Amino acid sequence: MERLIQEDYLDSPWKMTVICILLNQTTNQQVRKILDPLFDLIQSPEKCSGLNPDQIYPVIKGTGFGNVKSRRIISMSQKWIDGFKDVQELPGVGKYAKESWEIFVNGKTNFTPSDKKLRMYLEGLNSL
Repeated sequence: MERLIQEDYLDSPWKMTVICILLNQTTNQQVRKILDPLFDLIQSPEKCSGLNPDQIYPVIKGTGFGNVKSRRIISMSQKWIDGFKDVQELPGVGKYAKESWEIFVNGKTNFTPSDKKLRMYLEGLNSL
């Protein structure tokens, strides 16, 4: 099975959350291609929250819904700075990002995710 992008960002929950927003309605391959230039541009929540969506859009447009994702990434970054108790409070965070957070940030492996790739990942971990 292809390595999940989230595995590469275990040390940065904010970046992992950005990735989950980008993965909505696209593939790992599409997202992997743009991560280096994107994170060169948005190095932190603070740097990202000060940007205009038009600055992010050209980098992420290949993932589809670039205008919406650009706004969500900026809004999520601002809320990240402001603080949150539950990851689902963050703009753009849905079920996939919540389940990814549970696995990769909280280390929870004893549940069945709704996403097929997350399920396969946990099945692989739990079979070791």
